[in-house]
Amino acid sequence: MATLPMNKSKPTALRATQTALPRPPIALIANGFATQLVIEAVLAAVKAGLRWVHLRDHEAAPERFQCEAKALAARVRSVHPATTLTVNTRLRTARTLGAGLHTGWRGPRPEAIAAPIPRPLGYSAHHVLELPPARRRVVDYVTYSPIFPTSSKPGHPGTGVDALRRFGRQAGVPVLALGGLTPERVAPCRRAGAAGIAVLSGIVHADNPTQAARAYQQAWKEAG
Repeated sequence: MATLPMNKSKPTALRATQTALPRPPIALIANGFATQLVIEAVLAAVKAGLRWVHLRDHEAAPERFQCEAKALAARVRSVHPATTLTVNTRLRTARTLGAGLHTGWRGPRPEAIAAPIPRPLGYSAHHVLELPPARRRVVDYVTYSPIFPTSSKPGHPGTGVDALRRFGRQAGVPVLALGGLTPERVAPCRRAGAAGIAVLSGIVHADNPTQAARAYQQAWKEAG
């Protein structure tokens, strides 16, 4: 198998409206974050050095989502106050927590959000056609998925790292690789131009979330 070339390009300067990604740029997607298993995994990952937690639960009612998000945010910040929090689709909760916002086809549209805009502001994209100029100007990053086969999208073979590379060249904003990411798959994604990665089951469902979080961080560091 041919070795992918290293990406030697220098980081693009931030736009006036753009917020830098957390370091390391590894977003832990805490899906269904009210359950004890997810809470424990999140806290273990933050203790292990991850500095980005993404709160997601499409099924929770608005008030329950906000209540549970407040509780977990407080616990995460008690472990490490500088941890970046982003909230999936729930604009009111993001503003209440002073957190970032991640959105997609469910809305709200990033370019339609009135000030103050939660930062960082992200968008889930699967094709560059989902990134019109107005959207590119306001978002801080986009996620592109699924790169590899994943249980969340049964039957999807994954787009592969070549598609990730093409998408990144066309997107014009930092791209996070998502979908089927294991520590062993981090390096190919970074070499393909990914500005970061997003992980769900690789940490949340790991037998040892602490070790898993450290493995992803080490993989990202070694790929640089």
